[in-house]
Amino acid sequence: MSKQNTKQQILKLKVAKGLRFRIAEDGNSYASISSSSGEFYMAPEVLSIISLLSNKNLNLTLKDIPKHLNNHFKNVSTNLPLEEECEALIDDLVGAGILIKENDSQTKHMQSDGFGDPWAQWTMLADKYRSEAYFNSLKKHINPSSIVLDVGSGTGFLSGISLHLGAKKVIAIEETSAANNIKPIFQKLDLQASNKNFVLHNINSFDVKLNDDISIIVSELFGNDPFQEGVIPTLREIGSRFFNKTITCIPKKVTVFFDIVDIQSNPALHRIQAFQNFKDKKFFKETFLNDFLISAGNTLDLEDISFSLALGKSDFNKATKSTVIGETRLDPPPYFSKDLNKHPFFGKKTIKITKDCQNSIALIWFRVELTDDIFISSLVSENDACAHWSPIAIPLKKSLKENDFIEIQHQLNDEENYIHCNIYHNKEKIGSR
Repeated sequence: MSKQNTKQQILKLKVAKGLRFRIAEDGNSYASISSSSGEFYMAPEVLSIISLLSNKNLNLTLKDIPKHLNNHFKNVSTNLPLEEECEALIDDLVGAGILIKENDSQTKHMQSDGFGDPWAQWTMLADKYRSEAYFNSLKKHINPSSIVLDVGSGTGFLSGISLHLGAKKVIAIEETSAANNIKPIFQKLDLQASNKNFVLHNINSFDVKLNDDISIIVSELFGNDPFQEGVIPTLREIGSRFFNKTITCIPKKVTVFFDIVDIQSNPALHRIQAFQNFKDKKFFKETFLNDFLISAGNTLDLEDISFSLALGKSDFNKATKSTVIGETRLDPPPYFSKDLNKHPFFGKKTIKITKDCQNSIALIWFRVELTDDIFISSLVSENDACAHWSPIAIPLKKSLKENDFIEIQHQLNDEENYIHCNIYHNKEKIGSR
């Protein structure tokens, strides 16, 4: 078929159900197709193309798109995409998984996402405590009548366990290229995975049609910041499809904690010491190096700094009691109140420093309840700690003394994917993210 004839065909495309929009404080529109891939800027003309193609009553061809754009942005913009540019934009939107061809069984978006990386998958599989905890949790619930939905299945680890334990059927959802490894791994294990007892969807979970009578939903969607992979919106949407049905969910709940710790030894120690002491002009022996560090520290934007920090048990001493800054059910997650005062992750806490803290940082970490008696966490000093997660570290601008008090103001926002907080000492903000 000629390219000319192709342009005359009606565009049979649909918008991915997982697409989410946000209007930021700068007035621009941002979108995400997967929480783990982050947001991207959505130009007004691209947003218009998506809106046009979502209207099934228009029956648009490629030639129609520029005409509608010119009409929509009349007297507003003259630099609008022409037909060839619209074609390229639509191809990009399909490739990104924002638009889906009506007959496609899978999409290409997220295929090169970081969670599809082999080493990232291996890191999770090699986490002994995590792997055994999930195995033991599933062992409590899998029986010959179980129909299991594995959300974010990666290399198929939880799906494989379910089949091994005798589940009647497993439906796996994995949007990244990690899905390509699932069936080869099953074959090497001699797992009996036929079309009747195993179904794989290489697509965003929002776009998967589920017709089976699911009895167990299992997932592991946690990042170092527990919500950065979209665990709440993903499991809430999945759960909304089974309203009033009794379904076992693994995990059941996640709780987020806050600590102030004193770093004793760690590769990051020099950065933390410099962050707190660079204005003292004593960090380096050479005067010029101190002057440069001070100038850079006063020029660089070092507000809202946080990073995942791998810690050993002997790397730090706790300087506070662990404080809960929020928790939520995951079986499924509820819809949180728009009233911030009622949101489970919104609030402020006053916390006492229990010992001198020379190289002070704040840690945000989490504990997940898989079943009533099986837990996993992200802080190395805990008895249920897993190896592949690291807590979120927030460097503080000053050392703290025993009996000092700090205040943390915290909330979960950016579409329920990110924990924000401000930390104060005597009304001075000493850290934030």
